[in-house]
Amino acid sequence: MNHAQVFDLPALPATLPSFFKAGLSATRRARGTPSLPDWEERVRAVRVDRVRLDAYCALCGLPESAELPILFPQVLATPLFLDLMTRPGFPLPLLGLVHVRNEVAQQRPLRADETFDLSIHIGQGREVRAGFEFDLVMKATPVESEPVWTATMTVIHRGPKQPSQGPKGPPQVDGRLSEYVTLAAAEDTGRRYARISQDYNPIHLHALTARLFGFPRAIAHGLWSAARCLALLQQRLPAAPRAYSVQFKQPLLLPSRAALRFAVEQGEVDFALLSTNSDKVHLTGSLR
Repeated sequence: MNHAQVFDLPALPATLPSFFKAGLSATRRARGTPSLPDWEERVRAVRVDRVRLDAYCALCGLPESAELPILFPQVLATPLFLDLMTRPGFPLPLLGLVHVRNEVAQQRPLRADETFDLSIHIGQGREVRAGFEFDLVMKATPVESEPVWTATMTVIHRGPKQPSQGPKGPPQVDGRLSEYVTLAAAEDTGRRYARISQDYNPIHLHALTARLFGFPRAIAHGLWSAARCLALLQQRLPAAPRAYSVQFKQPLLLPSRAALRFAVEQGEVDFALLSTNSDKVHLTGSLR
């Protein structure tokens, strides 16, 4: 039985060197189905910077709390997945990978003053119609305990364009989502979130850099959009959320306004974030 190769890091790595290496990785070309390495990275005894946490909550509209928002440990893990996917031997280029799904579960919220280990490993990969997708699995483990928080981030490396299957109708949105609130995303949201998350992917920073990758304007980080939805919906739950699932559909261009449609049933919130001036669905998800 093969065992994962584990990289124990003394601290969370800086992310800017990873983006430099990401540029160099642009020449990587997978032939056939990529063979993913069985790698894990981990950092022991992580402590939360309260100033950074407060800035995150302010930008996403979340209340200040003694507990970490359910998505915040994944923000802390950003340097780990960037470092992991820019190591020599990883078969795919980092730039161009698209975040398509995110699943988070927690047995209990982590406390802001708690010390915990943070790890990430490369999970399952599979061929799909649009290309090759794979999972990155993150865990937060309080010292001398079992993991209490787990996230699975699914990304896709798009393959050659598939032949058209004919015109598509407008996306269908669950008719139960009858309540709604509006969500605004300012032009500088990507830059502000990048300073907090350390995710400096150029598609999020400025229209000029986003155009290099085919976008007319900068696009919001998916995890910012998910956190903003969380801020608008979590008070409708009877307690702190235990699970949060999001499927990313169409990018949210900056600046933008969007409509967050939702329904609350039996302690669960289902939702969809929709464009206010087109039939685009930016994301769908559930919170419970």
